[in-house]
Amino acid sequence: MAIEVKVHANGDDALIAWEPKPWPDEWVGFALEKRNVKVNETVTLMNRIPASAKTDKVKVPEGGVPSNESPIRRCIWTDHSVDLTDEVEYRVIPMKQSGATFTRIEDEASEWTAPLEVAVEDKAGLTVAFNRGTLMSQVVSRFVKGDVSVASLKKLKASLSKPGSPVRAYLSGQARDLLLKFLADANHRGSEIYAALYELNDPELLSALEAFGKRGNVLLGNGSSTTDEVPGELQDAHLKVHHRDLSHGKGSSPSVHNKFVVEVSKGGKALRVLTGSTNWTTTGLCTQLNNALVIERPKVAERFHAQWQALVAAGDDLPDELKTENAKWLKDGPVSLAFAATKGQKEFAPVLDLINGAQSGILFLMFTPGQSPLLSAILERTEAASGLYIRGVVSTVNEVKDPEDPKSEGKITSHEGSVFRNGSKEPGTFKETLLPEGVPTDNTPPWALEEFQRKLFFAAGLNAIVHSKAIVIDPFSPNCAVITGSHNFSPAASQKNDENLVIVRGDQALAQSYAVHMQGVYDHYAWRVFLMNGGDPTKIFQTLASWKNGPKHKDLQFWLQ
Repeated sequence: MAIEVKVHANGDDALIAWEPKPWPDEWVGFALEKRNVKVNETVTLMNRIPASAKTDKVKVPEGGVPSNESPIRRCIWTDHSVDLTDEVEYRVIPMKQSGATFTRIEDEASEWTAPLEVAVEDKAGLTVAFNRGTLMSQVVSRFVKGDVSVASLKKLKASLSKPGSPVRAYLSGQARDLLLKFLADANHRGSEIYAALYELNDPELLSALEAFGKRGNVLLGNGSSTTDEVPGELQDAHLKVHHRDLSHGKGSSPSVHNKFVVEVSKGGKALRVLTGSTNWTTTGLCTQLNNALVIERPKVAERFHAQWQALVAAGDDLPDELKTENAKWLKDGPVSLAFAATKGQKEFAPVLDLINGAQSGILFLMFTPGQSPLLSAILERTEAASGLYIRGVVSTVNEVKDPEDPKSEGKITSHEGSVFRNGSKEPGTFKETLLPEGVPTDNTPPWALEEFQRKLFFAAGLNAIVHSKAIVIDPFSPNCAVITGSHNFSPAASQKNDENLVIVRGDQALAQSYAVHMQGVYDHYAWRVFLMNGGDPTKIFQTLASWKNGPKHKDLQFWLQ
């Protein structure tokens, strides 16, 4: 008998998938062990639920319950305890139950997996990082010691802008580290930087930009979160500051929506670029889910640099010649690059080809895509009996402007979102409307902490959204692709905004990094949707039958590729 185990890491998490062959009915779950190769330390991974569904309001300890005491009753698990510098191995041990006691079946345990570096080694000059900006979560409830009041949320918000704050460090995650490292390395080399930022207000990022002095060039967009002091502070530090406002003073839309920084050497050569979905604000770092991507390919960096110069030259206008140039795809090895706005949504054509050609799976995160042809194409694949593994989360905000003041910024009145999935060979789609919430107060599992609710966020002046814009196609295939950048994938963004759109083909390490992150986001939202719709939380204690030969077994095959 053997247990097949696969591990996928993305620098922040490690996703473990396993399948026993054959599978005795007496097995009720599994214990997971992790060995840190560098320090030769072995630990049992912790579960976040109690051993029994009969638990009545007994909270799980803050550190969790060892999985040999509360077995993991599934065959896919994400280890959030890994560190970027770790090298890890995993072992899966089946468990059987006698009364209230669980026993390890050591002679049926899997072999240790091969050592795996948590940091993803990418040979194409690409580095990705993600933050952990999910405020409505158990981990944030632990940060505030269960106090999920407006006052507590305001106190939490105040701490987010303070470097050294533990909650800031956790929520901003490795995305913040990557942004700061990019700037620090460029500054150490004496390089110039050319930044195009939709909005800017985070004190730590602002300070890192100011360090460049006369070597810093910043194009500020029309995002509403840029504080009045920011341009002056940059200029006082001797940076050159430019402004661009496609709305011509009417608000934040149409948006000057890029979030990229180009490093240019002392000799004037563009070296690399940082892009992605992360706004350079405290909320962008900490209260939204985002990604950041560094591309160390001079040809790509040069195209970004040329775009920066073109945007500065265009002032507040969007001339036709700029739209024409934006639609011309640059290809450099695995990386392709285009910009928006364009005429006729031309930048979407190769992305649609990738979606329609997907063979095994599509994972995606989107923010305000509107009537996106890309989302429509994915949903068509979701609803077809295609055998694809599809998981996605779409987040939107609804804004209402003051009818007495047409120039006013829109006031966010609600958040909405949906989670999408389909079975491996089954037609149909799972789609539930989600007003992003914590676990519902009327259906909180007895072992869980209460979480912040959406209604508290407006009172505290916060939003909680999925802000990433990313699609992954067939992450385990040599023909995989990642689509990302600042682009919201919406027709409005294509026609009216400044955006960048990056496609990376054939880079399995990058595609799997994004896929692991997206699966975690999907799982977080889908569980809360299940509870909001009255789902019985004790179903988590059901037998493993569905993993053996049901729908979950089909899902498992995707991650065992």
